[in-house]
Amino acid sequence: MERILQEQVKNSFPIYWDEDFITLNVLREIERKLNVVNIKGFRRRMKIEWTAFKLSGKNENKFGDVALLTNISYQDGDRIEGVAFLEAKKRSKNQTKFEAIKTAQLKRIYKNAPSSMALLFDYEDVTQFADTGAFAETWSWLVWKPCTCSVVVPINTILSVHKKDTTLYKFSIPFSYQLFFRYFQGFDLEFRESSIKTAKGYAADKGVPTYLVVVSVGFGTAEPFRDVNFNRNLFSKME
Repeated sequence: MERILQEQVKNSFPIYWDEDFITLNVLREIERKLNVVNIKGFRRRMKIEWTAFKLSGKNENKFGDVALLTNISYQDGDRIEGVAFLEAKKRSKNQTKFEAIKTAQLKRIYKNAPSSMALLFDYEDVTQFADTGAFAETWSWLVWKPCTCSVVVPINTILSVHKKDTTLYKFSIPFSYQLFFRYFQGFDLEFRESSIKTAKGYAADKGVPTYLVVVSVGFGTAEPFRDVNFNRNLFSKME
């Protein structure tokens, strides 16, 4: 995952340095290479199925860039469904700022999704992220080096510290880590019915995400849940 993210983000700079372009290519490449994957190394076997959809046409009432609709099935028969909202922002060329960060937009997202995150893309290596404890001095889960180019920061943190530049990195963790060690474990998700309806496109009054990513996770002998219902009139599969 980290290799895909680094390739897609860095290859976009400088000619295609645009949040929508980067996000589209990241999601498309993850689906192409990791559409169905069995993961070993955790205490329990983990099977992940990943499918990405894009909003058809235009919708002025946008609610964030990415809604990660996550279904997790457990070996004892339990299943949870939650959603993570991500608002993508790129570092401005030759600056330390994220000029596209708008306070009013973040407040609107946070009001309806308190666990939402900003997904920050950088054309240079990011090494100042928070210590996750996931790597030691001689080994790293980040392809043998403790750096990345895509991190997540809680939106409520951004609103609290009033920062819009790379000093936000000290509050961040790598997006790849957030996916596997947080979202896919059931953490930092929104579980309210209103949030899930928004992600699925059934609450257009609150907004519609640009991208809907349907992720199904099965732990142990549990198979991923595949019968996920969402508004297919609004979203089309990415080709």
